[in-house]
Amino acid sequence: MVKINLLPWREELREQRKKQFILFSAAVAMLGVVAVVMAWLFYDHKLNDQEQANQLITSTNQNLDTQLKSLDGLQERRNAIVERMKLIQGLEGQRPVSVRLIDELVRVTPSSMYLTKFTRTGDKFTIEGKAESPNTVAELLRNLEASPWYRNVFMNSFLAADDKKDQAPSSVVPRVEESYGSFVVSADLDEIGQPIAQENKIDNNSNTGAAQ
Repeated sequence: MVKINLLPWREELREQRKKQFILFSAAVAMLGVVAVVMAWLFYDHKLNDQEQANQLITSTNQNLDTQLKSLDGLQERRNAIVERMKLIQGLEGQRPVSVRLIDELVRVTPSSMYLTKFTRTGDKFTIEGKAESPNTVAELLRNLEASPWYRNVFMNSFLAADDKKDQAPSSVVPRVEESYGSFVVSADLDEIGQPIAQENKIDNNSNTGAAQ
């Protein structure tokens, strides 16, 4: 016996497929929303990380700027200390030469004169004093020329003492030095003194380096 299905099965199949399509579409839409949310969360996390990295770089740069400013101050202080050390070393290097110059001057000074002033400007000297006569000053000039420390010795002036015969007599016996005339002599540092000054500076620099 043949069975005949009189129910609207095509409509039911169509409705079933329609429901499946709606469910599939909803599932795809949900997956899309989840994917969008996950992507947004991922990039938001990356953005936060980048902002934190930028803040770290900014703070590091600020610290470096502060350190560089402090280093600039230290460099200026170092330069000032180096300049002071050079000045002190220069003075110390010239000190032995000055001592030898004065010692040599005392050795060659004649007994019938005395010195009142000794000045130095670079490698040039000015000697002032009082002498018995121009011959005594000439003897000083010869002694200085024979010395290894002085050269180009020249007598700039000699002023004789005032004549005091017209003055009223006095019970005080005048000193011999009162009859001395005033003189001014100029001289230059001989070449022998310049290498010694350089050697003293080199020795001072070597001692400073060894101390460091």
